[in-house]
Amino acid sequence: MEDSSSEIAYPTVEQICEVNRRMIKEFGGLFVPPENLNNPGTLEYILAAISSSVYGHNLYHTLKEKAAAIAYQIISRHIFRDGNKRTAAHVAWGFLRSNGVHAFLEPTIIDLTEAIASGEAAHADLLQWLHSHQESN
Repeated sequence: MEDSSSEIAYPTVEQICEVNRRMIKEFGGLFVPPENLNNPGTLEYILAAISSSVYGHNLYHTLKEKAAAIAYQIISRHIFRDGNKRTAAHVAWGFLRSNGVHAFLEPTIIDLTEAIASGEAAHADLLQWLHSHQESN
């Protein structure tokens, strides 16, 4: 289901915060209750931007474009106090899986998320990575 014209299951702010909480618990890092968010409104803005249209046009047309946008924005905007890269990768992967697109995570995602965090990689690089890591049906 790469066509985004069907009903799409978007993650909620609460679900994304829970992913961050799990990433910090499993791999360590700083967690500041209640949600570890630097600016709660920014995450809401990101979700609105990927799920809405502007003047009748979607900014992101495919599920992979939307997944890459969520992850890229979480990383580049430092949404959480810690765990942004791990959270972003897992949220994008979960978003795709919940919408019937099966992608696999493997260690090169670490280098890519670090490159995004340092400004050396862009949304397009993440989108290309997602395209090359889709599971065959």
